[in-house]
Amino acid sequence: MDLTAVRNKLADNITLFTGLRAEGQARDTVSPPCAVIIPGQPFINYADTMPPLSAVTVNLVVLLLISDAAPLEKTQRALDIYLGVDSDPAVGSSVPEAIEEDQQLGGLIHFIQAVTADNYGRVDYGGVTYFGARIKVLIGGI
Repeated sequence: MDLTAVRNKLADNITLFTGLRAEGQARDTVSPPCAVIIPGQPFINYADTMPPLSAVTVNLVVLLLISDAAPLEKTQRALDIYLGVDSDPAVGSSVPEAIEEDQQLGGLIHFIQAVTADNYGRVDYGGVTYFGARIKVLIGGI
């Protein structure tokens, strides 16, 4: 599995289907609103299948960073729309929908699934506190 290609393709899909700028690689600084793909915990599980398949699962996090200001009603509504718990006809898919839009990321993996959202509220990234959330993503591949 080429994790750099996987993260970049996932970021491309998030941008394509939601309009939210997404980065496949961690950055020192960001300009919200945006999403950044970072490793999850545990990062890699090697023991998901027995040889000869030698498949692994990888946990990633889509870190949604909406604003570096105090959460205003507009900011919280935007986060809710990106998480898929609110809707707006002007916005395309939610981030979880965009994550699962291409189940094999163009043939790079076997499956992808948006699993949970957490850390809703203040999220620290790069020494700055943002208003956002984390979406945990499970990826299976060989």
